[in-house]
Amino acid sequence: PIHRSAHSDKATQRNATHAEYSTRTVQRIATMNGGNNGNDKYVKQLMGMGFEADHAEEALRITAGNIENAVSYLLNGGIEDDMQPSAANVTDAVPTPSSVSSSKPIVGPISQYSVEDGRSACTCIALTAATKFLTSKCVDADFLRSMITEGVQTYNSLSTSVEHMSAEEILSQDHPFPLRCDDIRQGMLSHDPEHFIGLHVQLHAVRQEHDAWMAVLLTKTPETVLLCLPPRGGSFWLVDSHPRAQLGCDGAYAKEHASMAELIATLQMIFPPTDLGPDIPEMMATMYNSFDLYPLSLTSSSSSR
Repeated sequence: PIHRSAHSDKATQRNATHAEYSTRTVQRIATMNGGNNGNDKYVKQLMGMGFEADHAEEALRITAGNIENAVSYLLNGGIEDDMQPSAANVTDAVPTPSSVSSSKPIVGPISQYSVEDGRSACTCIALTAATKFLTSKCVDADFLRSMITEGVQTYNSLSTSVEHMSAEEILSQDHPFPLRCDDIRQGMLSHDPEHFIGLHVQLHAVRQEHDAWMAVLLTKTPETVLLCLPPRGGSFWLVDSHPRAQLGCDGAYAKEHASMAELIATLQMIFPPTDLGPDIPEMMATMYNSFDLYPLSLTSSSSSR
């Protein structure tokens, strides 16, 4: 079934603006110290921004040599290090150990970067994972492997010139996912749990609006992850096709949480609010810290099977 958003024009324009600001911000940071010729030069650029050489090399390896994604990976806490770069200061507030889930993640044998053409396929992978989870409610290593291989296949089958597609752009065309998106919520990363468009408020609002399992795509450009929210009394799942050094995961993983608070604490480790410094315009900095939530459910025909 094909679902077409009721507000596609406005949302598509917003997504394009979001991507433009985020890309321009990352590009500006990435080019602060020179050109873009070869990994050696990229390493020097990242070192000039204050990152350690081995961290820069790891980020470039994980992101297949893409300097923009490497910068985003490092800024979003992809490398654990007590020394943060002066060019991009992450806010001091971090989740307390008591709030972070202690459950051991299920780690798959591969990540999206292990598969050819997988680098930009995380939204298709997340939609594949959402379909699988809502259908089976079962997550294991095979689930993680198949969500990546099938998601990349779907990404390659779509007729588009857009590298990083949003969930709405995918669901507005002919696609294989038996999913519908009831609403789209946009917010801003903040350590203030009461921020009116912060992650805490937006996720709680999504859960209150539904009385069944929900699959929620969270997009923090250029990355998309899957959140699985229970109706009540169940576990909260994070499913991610990206490797996360700060979680000890070198492949795609799924992490179980006993509460929404634990889930949000893990998300804050992956996507911390970032101060880009005085040289970046306020609106660009706001857009860089913005995120989109796509609550998904199975279409009526698929859920009745």
